[in-house]
Amino acid sequence: MEKNYPNISDLEKKLNYCFKDTELLKGALIHTSYANEHTRGKNVVRSNERIEFLGDSVLGLAAGSYIYETYSDMPEGRMSKLRASVVCEGTLADIAFSIGLDKYVRLGVGEAQTGGRNKPSILSDALESVFAAVYLDAGYDVARNVVLSFIVPEIEKRVDNFVLSDYKSSLQEYCAKKHMQVSYEIVGETGPEHSRNFSAKAATSDGMSAIGEGRSKKDAEQLAARRLLKVLQDK
Repeated sequence: MEKNYPNISDLEKKLNYCFKDTELLKGALIHTSYANEHTRGKNVVRSNERIEFLGDSVLGLAAGSYIYETYSDMPEGRMSKLRASVVCEGTLADIAFSIGLDKYVRLGVGEAQTGGRNKPSILSDALESVFAAVYLDAGYDVARNVVLSFIVPEIEKRVDNFVLSDYKSSLQEYCAKKHMQVSYEIVGETGPEHSRNFSAKAATSDGMSAIGEGRSKKDAEQLAARRLLKVLQDK
């Protein structure tokens, strides 16, 4: 292990899982650039590409089964969109940053010098590889628990945008019956490029309004419409 490499047990604490075979975890953190630089003749250093492939499946099954079991009335299309929103590169990179995975990824010199530790693609792949390492070390049930400890909070942040029907259409129909117009405006954007958050304002022609947030402008508008519809119906 390289000099100044952080203690792998600290990462295990953040995962809330202690590996029986820590080589699985270490291997999950080897980027292709590092493997290429350190392979010498018969001494082949393997990257995390293959294990990342497995991790993608573990992650998808864990997230998909949780959504299926928890939101029994959600249509298939919305389940797919909800799952996609939490297993995407940006969300996984955010999770990786939150547990300091960027400090553990082993990169080649060139990749490290060009900001590889901050690249969402590298971090999201590394996180999926770690999930696969847990699966190989302890089986699916344990891996599912580790995955869900990170993914469920992300699902809960977004589920309001997916649970029910198209709120913009419902609001439009309501306002038409009341002879009102409705309009939408994006009023805020926050977060890094790979993980933007938007705020949208829905307003009626008689001055009622509500704000919604989301990972896309469309999601923010839907939540704003839902909140405004509730305000109007509660009047």
